[in-house]
Amino acid sequence: MAKVFISYKYGDDQVWQGLDQKFWAEETDKDTGVITKETKATGRAYVNLLEAVMGKENILKGEKQDESLKGKSEPQIWEALKPRVHDSSVTLVLISRGMKDFSEPEAEQWMPNEIRYSLWEVPRGEKTSTTNALLGVIIPDCNGIYDYIYEKNNCSDCGHIKRLNKLGNPYLFNILKGNLFNRKNDDGSTCQGVLCDSTIYDGDHSYLHLVTLEEFIKDGKYQDHIDKALQIKENKDSYWVEKTM
Repeated sequence: MAKVFISYKYGDDQVWQGLDQKFWAEETDKDTGVITKETKATGRAYVNLLEAVMGKENILKGEKQDESLKGKSEPQIWEALKPRVHDSSVTLVLISRGMKDFSEPEAEQWMPNEIRYSLWEVPRGEKTSTTNALLGVIIPDCNGIYDYIYEKNNCSDCGHIKRLNKLGNPYLFNILKGNLFNRKNDDGSTCQGVLCDSTIYDGDHSYLHLVTLEEFIKDGKYQDHIDKALQIKENKDSYWVEKTM
């Protein structure tokens, strides 16, 4: 299995709290050795779930508790992220409602930096790292739904298609928006439904392969979605891959 780097917001608690408590995060005090368990589910808890599903040996993790990039220079950010992104070929973005801090510039937040560095082609000695595949797994919010990403679609013609407002969605980082509907020479088609002018895209229309958590873990389908992201990566020249914030 390909090595998967998971980019996530450690302390985001705007997630579905129905997750089994055995996955809730635990922290060990480095001085006393005392283990403290979180009192609610967070982004880290869902990483624990994915580790149980996919196997820890296949996963590299991003942000740790209480980490900050505030005030760090570009080289300092890269040095902090390099060992985490190293050796992965897939970047799995665990998308949660509260992953984005609206009070700080995206350039000072872990997730968009992790994502962009994983998409760069960076020389390492005699080798150059390749652009990672990009897979987005959406966590249900505290109400157990996904409508912070997918909008309701009542059109009788295209209602079976998930509707996503790329430009108007406030919860997605810019680098994620830039990798949606970014296949070259693909302007989509217009829905023919009455009072509906939605643009419809088919096939692998985005470099970011986007799925819900249920779709990802159901019946062991996670490998199919990882393979799909890798397949898209193999055709990356067909996309305008966004690598900046």
